[in-house]
Amino acid sequence: MKRRDFIKASMVMSILGAKLPLMALGKSHQNIRRKTGTWESDRILVLIKMNGGNDGLNSVIPVFDSLYHQARPTLAFNENQALMVTEDSGFHPQMASLFPIFQNGEMGIIHGVGYPQSNLSHFRSSDIWVTGSPSNEIWTSGWLGRLFQNEYPNFPDGAPNHPVAIQFGSANLLEFQSTQTNFATMLFDPEVMYAIINENYVPGSNDPPPATYGGDELNFVRELDLTTLEYSEEIYAAGQDGNLTVEYPNNNLGEQLAVTAKLISGGLMTPIYRLHIGGFDTHAGQSNDHSQRLNQTSNAISAFLQDLKNQGLNDRVMVMTTSEFGRRVGENGSNGTDHGTSGPIFTFGTTTIGDVYGSQPSLSNLDNNNNLLVEHDFRQVYSTLIEDWFGMDSSISQSVFQDTFDPIPFVANPLSVNGSPTVPDSFTLFPAFPNPFNPATNIRFELPSEARATIRVFDLKGREVQTHNLGKLNSGQHDFRLDCRDLSSGVYHIQVEAAGSVQSQRVTLAK
Repeated sequence: MKRRDFIKASMVMSILGAKLPLMALGKSHQNIRRKTGTWESDRILVLIKMNGGNDGLNSVIPVFDSLYHQARPTLAFNENQALMVTEDSGFHPQMASLFPIFQNGEMGIIHGVGYPQSNLSHFRSSDIWVTGSPSNEIWTSGWLGRLFQNEYPNFPDGAPNHPVAIQFGSANLLEFQSTQTNFATMLFDPEVMYAIINENYVPGSNDPPPATYGGDELNFVRELDLTTLEYSEEIYAAGQDGNLTVEYPNNNLGEQLAVTAKLISGGLMTPIYRLHIGGFDTHAGQSNDHSQRLNQTSNAISAFLQDLKNQGLNDRVMVMTTSEFGRRVGENGSNGTDHGTSGPIFTFGTTTIGDVYGSQPSLSNLDNNNNLLVEHDFRQVYSTLIEDWFGMDSSISQSVFQDTFDPIPFVANPLSVNGSPTVPDSFTLFPAFPNPFNPATNIRFELPSEARATIRVFDLKGREVQTHNLGKLNSGQHDFRLDCRDLSSGVYHIQVEAAGSVQSQRVTLAK
């Protein structure tokens, strides 16, 4: 296959002039049934990994602590350089674009995030963060993979209409891995996939693959291709329909956030995006490198938040940074810092409570290796997202992490009720028939008990174009004739709300 044919077949998406193919990382499965699971919230979480281990002490700086200045004779900042956010700490000067966001109460600082018995290896610590495992156990599935497996146990069968998760690049693949499949849809450069496949991706061109490790990898790549088209229509449409209202920084994270904003603006209902920015492993020459990375991160996040506000999307989106660990207290002989333990997590948006959670890490009370103590377990943060942000029962987060972790109250409008929302009985939504249709189709659903029901119709931009309140219905099957003669031809999403839950499916009106 020629390179141009591969790129065309990869469903290249043009967003902001960038060409990004869509590679779904689920198992290959044709004719996937489009059926939403029990995920009810329309909220969106944007996770940004600061790859390499961000230096928390030079991000939120203890400017008046003499031990800090003694430990960092060339890297320390004083109160005249830092952007003071509390009585005793200030932001790195290159975080200036985030300073007004914190002042407006739209940025949270969670101090001392890590885990017991910290591992100082990039690879192992990253695995612990993405799997949610204890440090002394090896888990082979990610915390988000297990969360989604709870919602879509037969995935890709029963898959929702829009991608479950979108990941930029190939970092943290394990985060979305379940015991059966990977839930992420990945965006990256088509030239990379072309080089990996080396013109052998078409089934039949070199079948069967050789019985080698390389042959297994080739077979996996071929499977990726079979799922590439599953969500390409929805993502491409959202990318084309979406808008940007600000100019984003011309850096990697800025581009990722711009694409994310376009997809959200265009009506894509994907609940979780995973982004990344590298360069935080500052063993040498930290003063320059760390400043550049914080500047890039801060400016990109600031632009994204402003874009969301301009488009009226800010009340649905939360942004959060993560990093595999922090840095050591003292600088090394190369004007840098080495791998440490805990560090701060930042939350952003009108959806977060702008506050400081915990205390500035003590530099006099360190662990046995002279590293910072852990104040908050990172699984507390993730449990808060599951329960308070997405409104799921605490039993789900307990199942994901095989343990209980107390939430941290950083969500502005938590969906949980007394920490544990009621889990309603589900109902069954059958495929619409006929589909495609003109001008009407039948919507059939079955209620387990008496309940009120509402049917809504949304276009691909996420705009509600029809609402039908059916009132209180008895248990059993119900049919509703959905007449769309007043709508134009196209793809629509039918959402049925009943018995405390929401399910949806895609239909096509063909006039």
